[in-house]
Amino acid sequence: MSLAAQIESVQPDVFFKLASEPYFYPVTLLNIREKRLDTEVLNSLKGIGITSASANKNIRPGTKAGATIEVLFPTLLQPLEDTPGPVCTLQQKFLVKTQETINQGANGTGLSVEQIAVNLAQLFQLFFLGNSIQGFYASGDFYEYVILDRDQPFICVAVTLKATFSLAALARQVSPAYADVNIAGTDTVTLTDRQPGGGSAIFYTADGSFPGPGNPAAIPYSGPFTVPSGTIVRAAAYAQTRSPSGAPIFAGQGSSVTDYIST
Repeated sequence: MSLAAQIESVQPDVFFKLASEPYFYPVTLLNIREKRLDTEVLNSLKGIGITSASANKNIRPGTKAGATIEVLFPTLLQPLEDTPGPVCTLQQKFLVKTQETINQGANGTGLSVEQIAVNLAQLFQLFFLGNSIQGFYASGDFYEYVILDRDQPFICVAVTLKATFSLAALARQVSPAYADVNIAGTDTVTLTDRQPGGGSAIFYTADGSFPGPGNPAAIPYSGPFTVPSGTIVRAAAYAQTRSPSGAPIFAGQGSSVTDYIST
């Protein structure tokens, strides 16, 4: 995957992760690829069009009025010093806006701009996107209030997350193979290193998060394990000299990582 393609894929992956998190269901999400009309944001804050979810792909069932999150396009910052190979910082920004009169009303989300900002950081802390991108992290000043036009009746906070990004092209790991045995509503899952020559470190998760070694929820694979039937198991293989497996998909699931939904 080219550098441009890797950067291009960050925004939709982040947006999908955000959209799949129940905490953010009430909030209108806007994927900002180009300049978006202010009226669209204002309408979302006011609740205009919230009831017509089918006519607006940004409005999901259960969305309420008064709060929006704008997912901006990521940017590359200056190269980092004293690192092997060309490594940069990838910066991902969000704009969180609330119109408090409506947001705290009967049809509002009830979530403050600060609550949304903090939960954004918690959601993406150490969230791995794969390829050459390491886990996101938030510094102590990860959000700041933004002064907008005084005539605009909403509060705005900018949330900034960062990740290290390797510019060096690396050969990709071969994804682990899987097999399972279903017994009385549970699955015993076996993962196998398929990398020629072996030596891969395999990590897996059962909570939907990325199976990266920096993710506290990721478990190093040491042998067959049991999960309830229907669990989404995500697995990836790693080696120091190669890019994580990441992309191959089990059972035809539409994800950017290796997914297997146990039966």
